[in-house]
Amino acid sequence: MSHPSLGALFAGLGLLLLLAAFFAGSETALMSLNRYRLRHRAKAGHRGARLAETLLAHPDRLIGLILLLSTIVNVTAPMLVEFIAFRLGGEFFVAFGAAILTLVLLIFCEVAPKTYGALHPERLALPAAYVYTPLLHLLYPFVWATNLLANGVLRLLGVSQQQASHSLSSEELRTVVAEAGAMIPHRHQQMLVSILD
Repeated sequence: MSHPSLGALFAGLGLLLLLAAFFAGSETALMSLNRYRLRHRAKAGHRGARLAETLLAHPDRLIGLILLLSTIVNVTAPMLVEFIAFRLGGEFFVAFGAAILTLVLLIFCEVAPKTYGALHPERLALPAAYVYTPLLHLLYPFVWATNLLANGVLRLLGVSQQQASHSLSSEELRTVVAEAGAMIPHRHQQMLVSILD
């Protein structure tokens, strides 16, 4: 049986690393989105914003999907590195390949994409919504089973399943008005604070 060429193996590994970076960055970006700005863009007709809002309506499904996909990638990549390293130089190269992969995964597939996703959530999250929406429909049975087991574990640990509220209290609204700074004229800020009072 013929083995795939080293070029094909490296191309496959590169694709897996890109997918790992995409999953890590887009997860952070989607969770970092400003929900009020997202709702405004969705009402204005932005399709990516509408898709992202629908995905975020059930965060357990979205996180389950992303973790399912990233787990597949993060299990497959080390196996591929082991195969490549063994082809290149035997057992000694396998340990060396594992160390290099750990460094690459940490820097290029976790820290850098997650930082980018946190700093520029809309730039990454809205295009990602186009990818995750059909994948969620396709893989829903697996996501459902995974979430069922995860929610069962949370229930056993006594963790509440209630979804966090995104509404703001009057004190939080007062902080938003105060931090708006130059975006709202001082006179209008005073009016808004008076209304809250």
